[in-house]
Amino acid sequence: MKTLYFLLFLLILGCNSNNVSKIENDEKINKIDSILNQSKQNLISVDRANQKGDSSINQKVEKTVKQITTLKTEVKQLKAENNALKDKLNDANDAGKPFKLLPVSDDKDN
Repeated sequence: MKTLYFLLFLLILGCNSNNVSKIENDEKINKIDSILNQSKQNLISVDRANQKGDSSINQKVEKTVKQITTLKTEVKQLKAENNALKDKLNDANDAGKPFKLLPVSDDKDN
């Protein structure tokens, strides 16, 4: 009879320790799932941030390209206007000598 009680005791003890390890395993699995979900959310937020950064960079590049083309057009117009003024001044021959344009100084005093 004592052996029967002893065997039942071992059986109950064995079943209880097995349940404890299952509970611990379930807790570990839940922690791992939580960490995986958190890392997925981090990856999603990083991806969104990269997309926003890329779109703002693209907008700045497009704006710069438009400004460059506008400035190129303006420079061409100013060069044409400058050449026309040079031709007009060089054709004005009041004293019998051709008029020569001197380079414009960068000094603010002149």
